Parts: sequence; C-alpha cells; structure tokens
Amino acid sequence: MTCSLRSIHLMLAGITLATLTACGPKIRFSDSVDIKWDLRLSALYDDKLNGPYVAGASFTIFAYDVSEDNDLDGWRIESRNPEVLDITEQFVDQDDLDEDDKSDDESDVIVAKVVAVAEGTAILEVYDDNDQFVRATEVEVMQPDRIELRAAGPMFLNRAGKDVPSLVDSTPMVVSGGTATFLVEWYKGEQRLNGAGTLGLASSHEAVGDLWERQSLLDEDRDWLTVTMAEGVSAADAVVTPVEVSANGELVQVVDFSVVGPDAIAYAELVGESEAGANDDELLVVLAQAFDENDESIWGVAFDWDIDGYQEPGEGDLFRYWFRKGAWSTLGAEYNGIRAEAEIQGVEGFVGSSNDIACFCSANEDRPARGIALGLLGLAALGLVRRRRG
Repeated sequence: MTCSLRSIHLMLAGITLATLTACGPKIRFSDSVDIKWDLRLSALYDDKLNGPYVAGASFTIFAYDVSEDNDLDGWRIESRNPEVLDITEQFVDQDDLDEDDKSDDESDVIVAKVVAVAEGTAILEVYDDNDQFVRATEVEVMQPDRIELRAAGPMFLNRAGKDVPSLVDSTPMVVSGGTATFLVEWYKGEQRLNGAGTLGLASSHEAVGDLWERQSLLDEDRDWLTVTMAEGVSAADAVVTPVEVSANGELVQVVDFSVVGPDAIAYAELVGESEAGANDDELLVVLAQAFDENDESIWGVAFDWDIDGYQEPGEGDLFRYWFRKGAWSTLGAEYNGIRAEAEIQGVEGFVGSSNDIACFCSANEDRPARGIALGLLGLAALGLVRRRRG
C-alpha cells in the first residue's frame, strides 16, 4: 500500500492532536462562509469548514481552542499550499465561542483572511507561540464548470418550509427597461461550491443597459448578478442577450437572457408569506410576479402598489407590511395595465425591491433584522415610511 505525503502528514497531525487532547489545546477550525439560506447571521464557530470552495472566493478561517483554557497569543495559521489557498492577513482576536452562552466570557481566536487562489488541495497548519505544530486540516478549492441562477425575489419569502420556486431556466426572461437580480450558485459537475467574491460579468450586447456583480454584506454572503435591460423592445421582437459569467477570471458559462416587451406580460400574481401564527407588528413580505401567456416568469418588473386603493410610494416587486390580526385590506400591484390583488391582514407597509439586497435582506422575527433596520432608516429619511393608523 502506498500513501501520499499529504496523507501521511495529515495522519501524523491526527496522532499529534490525539496526544495533545488530554492535556493541551483542542483546536478546531471554522469559516465565515454561510451555506444555509435562512436570512440570518451565520454561526461562526461551528467546528466545521464549508468546502469545497469556489476558486477566487475570499473569506475568513478561524482556529480556536474549544476547551477555552489556552492563551493563543502568538499562535498562527500557515498554508502549506499558498498557490491554492493564500493567507493575506491574520491576527488573534477574542470572541464568545458559544452564541447561546449568556455570559460575557470570551476566548482567543486566530482569524485568517484567505483567498482561494486556484483549484487544488491545501493544508492549513496551526503553530503555537513556540513554533510547535499543533494541528492541520485539508482544504479543497475547485474551479466551477457551470452555474445555476436563482431569481432573488422568491428567496425573500419565508413560507414555513414551502419554498417558492426561484431557480430559472437557461434563458430567463427580463422585461425591457427592467432591472433583475439573480443569485449565482457555483458547481463543478454536481458538486456545489461555496464562497463568494469570485464573480465576473461581461456582455457587449446593445440590449444590456447595465451589468454588475454584487456581494451581499449583511446576513447572507453570496455572488449576485444584476442586469438592467435597455428600453424599446416590444413583445413581438424578443431579443436574446448573451452574458458571460466568469469565476476567478475564467469563463464558466454564457447565459442567454431573453428581453421581452411589457406587452409580453399576460398576467401577474401576488405570493405572500403565511400569516398563520404571525404576531402583530411582525413584518411580512409579498412578492409580485409577472408571467407570459405560457406561464413563464418575467423578471425585472417594477410594480406600482396600493392598499385599499391608496397608492404606496415607490416601485418594486416586493411589499412589506406590518401584520395586524383581523385588519383586512386589499393589496394591489399593477404594471402596464396588468393588475393582481390579494387580501392581507395589515393596513400599513412599504414598497421594496429584490434588487436592494443590501438593504432588505433580513426579515426574520427571531432576531433584530439589521438589513430591515437599515432599509427603514433610508426610507424614513426620504419620508416614505407611513405612520400606522390606530
């Protein structure tokens, strides 16, 4: 039987860790990559790494002592393969390793800012302040060969585990003059790759008015594609606009967006979060979706909204309202003469957009939503938040 040097090194590292466990530090690794879409802050110290990582991603790796008995001042993380995973900065910080612990106790954490440079396998090693090896772990980086796109709007809805379909097909439709945002998910074959900050976009087609990559900086860290289509396309002459999607500077896939005119919209629907079990003054979300005559989604439509006939300021595909049990109202959304209505329990709210991923990315009732707070502050500054009636 033959073993690679890497396998031997990791085996020896495991033996060393087992030897140290009885009387030494119990070093564990985790990262800042959030792989669960739940509109919440991720748990930083969950004792796991969320690889394989997409090439080009930037994130943070943490190393800490779960026994919480050791001073890690002067400790460090080294990458034996910086051509695969490079450490750009590191320092020792203090933080509470147990988010459920109500005490103010903090422990030392080695914080390493890293970049997934290229496809391959890297070994990360932890050394103490005497340059003694403590523990190693293996990290895998992959170059993606395909993507999946998800429309941002449906992802804002929390329907008690009942997902609203967000995955789009190979030629997603966007209305002429509209702006639409899509989550980019990276894959190599069937393997999902994690991490963000690697996205690159390009298109020379005249129908593409604007195109840019975005990275959410609040509750969810993802790669987003936002495209604005030029105006003037009619329903009769839908235009295919190729957009090149790259990761780490390498072309991964060409997405053929189909630009359609406003008259291509045959009908619209309102889809809202379930009001069952909601509490008064809880923020709930309603999504307006446009469809063509073949029941295919058309993205980038900015609707006008009203409650019981009273116009709401702003345009967008989302409406947020404060739930009030028994206070029934008719919520309406309209675009180019196409109208959809739904009955809601609430009398006040505000218009939002799935393109505003930096401002309205959290509405979970279990913890204060920083994204919502920032969004409301911005709306209040513009005078767009209405006072709730008694």
